[in-house]
Amino acid sequence: MKNIHRNKTTQTIGNQFLELNFEPSGEFENLTHLNHTDLQYLLSKVSPIISKKDTHWRLAIPAKLRLAITLRYLATGDSFKSLHFLFKVLCEIISKIVPPVCTALVEVLKNQVKVKKQIFWL
Repeated sequence: MKNIHRNKTTQTIGNQFLELNFEPSGEFENLTHLNHTDLQYLLSKVSPIISKKDTHWRLAIPAKLRLAITLRYLATGDSFKSLHFLFKVLCEIISKIVPPVCTALVEVLKNQVKVKKQIFWL
């Protein structure tokens, strides 16, 4: 096992977010590209859709972390490898997190995002 994953626990992940959330330097907004209020709003909307249950074999990745990974991916276009080092989540897992979270975001925000219809003339 790589050292990067050796000390990872659910509590460590939760603490990372709490620590960043209260940083006066704006690091939390820099990570997620959202302020705390907007992130909490999104989380309340998508959490029921993206939450997973713990099993006997593993602890589920929290909805807040799933959302943060996806928002970081969408905001920066970082590779899954880069996100792996940032969030201490395997690339293979990230590749299974991002698509369903994107789908959930589209579903919960579809009535709040207005897209202008374009007419194409040939």
